[in-house]
Amino acid sequence: MKYLWIVIFVISCSTKDESFSAETIVHDGIPREYIIFYPEKYDNNINIPLMLNFHGGSGTASEHVYLSDMRSLVDKENFILVYPQGLYNVWNVSLNYDNSTKNKTDDFGFIKSMINKISSEYNVDTTRIYATGFSNGAGMAHALACVMSNKIAAIVSMGGLLYKHTSDNTNPSPKGIMSIHGTLDDSRPYYGIENYYLSIDEMHEYWININKTNPVPVVSDFESDGQPVEYYSFKNGINNTSIEHYKVYNAGHYWLEINYNGNDTNQLIWNFVSKFDTKGLIESN
Repeated sequence: MKYLWIVIFVISCSTKDESFSAETIVHDGIPREYIIFYPEKYDNNINIPLMLNFHGGSGTASEHVYLSDMRSLVDKENFILVYPQGLYNVWNVSLNYDNSTKNKTDDFGFIKSMINKISSEYNVDTTRIYATGFSNGAGMAHALACVMSNKIAAIVSMGGLLYKHTSDNTNPSPKGIMSIHGTLDDSRPYYGIENYYLSIDEMHEYWININKTNPVPVVSDFESDGQPVEYYSFKNGINNTSIEHYKVYNAGHYWLEINYNGNDTNQLIWNFVSKFDTKGLIESN
């Protein structure tokens, strides 16, 4: 795996004497940063997927590299991995005309510009752009699935919920949706926040209607390191889309490490999103 080194600023993180830098892009007159990793054997003649991984509120991209460390998958699965940095360490998951929030940062525009820049510099398969994240970053992945629907093929959220105003005011295309959520999450409650965040069940209902999946899921139970988990799969959606959910009992608001059928959390995330593409529905602008 190679690291993109741009001399702008250095984020202080060290593992095996490793430090890394971030690339920058100016959006709305404001420098915005992101960390990018690409395969050691990257071949510019082969187009490969792009995975965006969003940190939680008050977090940073560099911290999230280690919290949700997907770097080992970059070479194994051959994709480009990007950790964007939120302005003031937070993501605006609301639409610009949502007066219920004071955050007016155009994060959707920033992400779109960032994707365009990366796609101009690397041979990105623009039908296979994916998003994941934790907490507020998971909310950003949910929002991108709605707002940038034709660019994002699939998303996975960890401890995050879909913002109601955004879901109410967008009309997304079908796509893969997976969530991993603890039943004791006190920051993003499993049962949602009325008039603010959809509950997990409401989110499922929303995407069932979009994807036209089976309304009744296939459900199975398993234990991961002694922790009970229920796995839900709503299958047979448009273009073979599906909705999957891991309900982790007695787990709180943190990055959940589970193991299912020999796959850890990050491998489960990749195995899910990598099944999907946008099948030519990419925005022209």
